[in-house]
Amino acid sequence: MNFDQMEHIVTAAKEMSITKAAEKLFISPSGMSQSITQLENELGIKIFNRSKQGVTPTFEGKIVLSKAIILLSTIKELNKEIDDIKNRSSNHLKILTAPTFSAILQETMIKYNEKNSEITFDVVEENPAYMIQNFSKQDYDIALIPCTIEELKKEKFIGFEHLTKGHICIAVGKKSPFYSYEFVTPNELTNEKIVMYKNSDYKTLQKISKLNPKNVVLQTNRSSLLYELVKESQAILYLHNFSIRNRPIVLNGDIKIIPLKEETFFDLDFWLIYLQSKGLSTLAKDFMDEFKLQFKNSI
Repeated sequence: MNFDQMEHIVTAAKEMSITKAAEKLFISPSGMSQSITQLENELGIKIFNRSKQGVTPTFEGKIVLSKAIILLSTIKELNKEIDDIKNRSSNHLKILTAPTFSAILQETMIKYNEKNSEITFDVVEENPAYMIQNFSKQDYDIALIPCTIEELKKEKFIGFEHLTKGHICIAVGKKSPFYSYEFVTPNELTNEKIVMYKNSDYKTLQKISKLNPKNVVLQTNRSSLLYELVKESQAILYLHNFSIRNRPIVLNGDIKIIPLKEETFFDLDFWLIYLQSKGLSTLAKDFMDEFKLQFKNSI
């Protein structure tokens, strides 16, 4: 049973006439009749009782028609979804990002939308520890992620482009004893109260900074709340050097960004990744040009 045959029998049943169904589908009555007869022969059943008054489904025909109606509906829904995806892909970007890029990404989207008002975005923020595996499973256009080149090379289906090398820092307010420091060591932070982004890479931070889980007093993705707590208390926030550098709360000195350092800074590489099978669309490339400009200004 093919699509045309399903459409022929469903239309004939609705019209209760092969002739009327043929007119509706813009084919000849003989062609319609032959199509239905061929299907009946293939299935080995009689779908319609035919008479001068028209056609009526047989018992077996009603069963076939019920399945054909479901299949036609499913195919139409599928075609609509495919069309929506095609239309959306030309003016829509689905982005997966680590929390560290959120502020710069937001600034980029605002500026990009000023010049391209028809473009829409779907942004998902996620813990970097799970980003690569989830990126491959979901239909994202691009992802912005901190990780090592070794991690990326393990992934056969991911293309990548290096954005920058940054380092881990803390954000503190004027009430913090570290506000006057040029850098801090992990050992100096052992007993400090900590506020964190909920989607932060907790395990990496714990390994690098000797973070004590008992000292985490708040975890949330409300960045404004995190910044306010840092500003008004002695709590610290782990982040990367460029994450909020251009925010007013940093520029006016209410919060200071201080590098984490032992013999050297704790460096991380930051990447743009995409599926090799899809590549970067024209829209994704254009948007990333704007993002890189914003990113350059922030570092």
